[in-house]
Amino acid sequence: MQGEPGRRYRVIDDFYDGLSYTLTQLAYDTGAPVRAHPIDTPLSLPRNPTPEPDVAQAEHHDIVLQGGMMGGGMMMGLGGMHGMATPGMDGGAAWAINGMSMTGDGQAGMPPLLTFKRGRSVLLTIRNQTAWWHPMHLHGHSFRVLRRNGALAPHRQWADTVLLAPRDVVECAFVADNPGDWMLHCHVMNHQVAGMMTVLRVA
Repeated sequence: MQGEPGRRYRVIDDFYDGLSYTLTQLAYDTGAPVRAHPIDTPLSLPRNPTPEPDVAQAEHHDIVLQGGMMGGGMMMGLGGMHGMATPGMDGGAAWAINGMSMTGDGQAGMPPLLTFKRGRSVLLTIRNQTAWWHPMHLHGHSFRVLRRNGALAPHRQWADTVLLAPRDVVECAFVADNPGDWMLHCHVMNHQVAGMMTVLRVA
């Protein structure tokens, strides 16, 4: 840290065009610096060790988000099951992924929706067929966000959560290099416990 004594410096995140904001402010004491010169260490961080997915050779899978009250007391995407005024309030299913609802905290030994061979590149197309927003979070991996509604993502950013607006279609890719059973779920907790979660296996 090489700021002048007594001064304040704003730390600004300006990664996204037109969406810059102040993260924090660094305030320096008025006393003399501890060191006259900076420590001789590299300023750059090591490269991100996350492997780059091979999109051309990736296996493709669709993840379809379904459910929610859509009028007339029907839950779309769940075979027309009747629901309450507030879906999921009775602890039952109100949401689904690929037609399957995993309610509560899930169950031990629950079968995976998809199984990936360790080391394979995977491209997931997540389709939000609901009228609700869903921040979809994948445990155990980071993925590249490639496209949204057919348009290239502006930064192809690494993420473990992607926010889908109603009717959004998002493509993301990752290397399935972390073995185990990993939860994929909506990070709106009442959506998760009412069915919008599943397991992806890397074996």
